[in-house]
Amino acid sequence: MTNPEALRLAENFFTRKPEALPSVRAFLLGALERWSETEIVTQKSQVGLRDPRPYCALTAPGKRLRGRAVPGALLSLFLPRPLEAEELILAVEAYPGRFTNHLILPADPAAFPDGLWDWTAEARRFRCKRD
Repeated sequence: MTNPEALRLAENFFTRKPEALPSVRAFLLGALERWSETEIVTQKSQVGLRDPRPYCALTAPGKRLRGRAVPGALLSLFLPRPLEAEELILAVEAYPGRFTNHLILPADPAAFPDGLWDWTAEARRFRCKRD
């Protein structure tokens, strides 16, 4: 079930980067459609998804990050492994066996990478122990 207030707060987080809003909205609504128990949590530095534990986060970096253009948002997926994907900017082993994979989320939702929902589902299973 979509929480309109949680979605509004998440969208307000991206007001300084309005070009990211279409992809952020599409990602959040897509996650809620797939996993109705997911909760959107907007914090000072990021918008996270949890069910009940956090499994991914969205941030609004500047126009460039690590020398690469970031037209949309930055998606961080919490996985047991580093991803091998063109969209990957950096994978950091935050804790033993837990990698934070930072990906560029394209500004246009139609350009989402083919594996996006599989990777997100994997992160949710890993962090939340849910299918």
